[in-house]
Amino acid sequence: MLRNIDVDLLRSFVTIAELRSFTRAAAALFRSQSTVSTQIRRLEELAGQILLQRSPHEVLLTRAGEQFLGYARRIVALHDEALDVINAQSVSGRVRLAVMDDYATIVLPETLARFARSHPEVELEVTTGFTRDLLNSLGEEFDLVLATQKAGDGRGEVLRKEQTAWACSDRVVLSLEEPLQLALLKAPNMFREWALDALNEAALRWRILFSSSSIGAVEAMAASGVALTVVKAGTARPGLQLLGPEHGLPALPASEIALHLAPGRASAAIAALSAFLAETLSDAAPLP
Repeated sequence: MLRNIDVDLLRSFVTIAELRSFTRAAAALFRSQSTVSTQIRRLEELAGQILLQRSPHEVLLTRAGEQFLGYARRIVALHDEALDVINAQSVSGRVRLAVMDDYATIVLPETLARFARSHPEVELEVTTGFTRDLLNSLGEEFDLVLATQKAGDGRGEVLRKEQTAWACSDRVVLSLEEPLQLALLKAPNMFREWALDALNEAALRWRILFSSSSIGAVEAMAASGVALTVVKAGTARPGLQLLGPEHGLPALPASEIALHLAPGRASAAIAALSAFLAETLSDAAPLP
């Protein structure tokens, strides 16, 4: 019997193998975790082998998975290269993109790599930082800003909804003993303000144990087991468990990811990247 493997299944397998996490892979692929899990089960059925070994803390390759990974990578890369060649455009110029650092390191690398392959004459200049600071420089320093904002903010082109959640180490049981120890981004920051406003409204006492301008550093401190933090569920690092009202913590506002374009006439390169991001990152978009 002839067995054909969908490239989407291979892409999910490669992404999970590289990120060692179904949650992070789902975020990178813009799919739900249940969809990605279903894809892997289907792939293992077609391969007739267990390819991934799941554990509470990470995902490991089985021996069969290690052997299969190289072939899967080559097939996915060749597939994308063929499509990029067909869709290549003669657009040139420079685009200054600003984005939150979690999206820059977890979500966007493959997306921007595909754009670079299909638009080889476009120079991408990417800056990371806090949304508030980045938006203040839109038009002066940046052509496009991919921003996190409160759901229903009404600004920019909304591409995705994000679940905002409390998080702490998945190796500890959360204690609500006060004051709560917090690891938060430096002020001014939206998630920091949401966290403190929610705790104050719930009359919970708190203490900021750790503050940093790096999302990775803040999440690493929380994952160490000494502090509570606030994360985007889709980009939270491994080692964190997501928490909410069911754990005795106050609810947090929902957030969204929006694309902001500098006012004025956009160049062909800016318009091309803007359209590419809107299509690729949209909640309703197919896999890139």
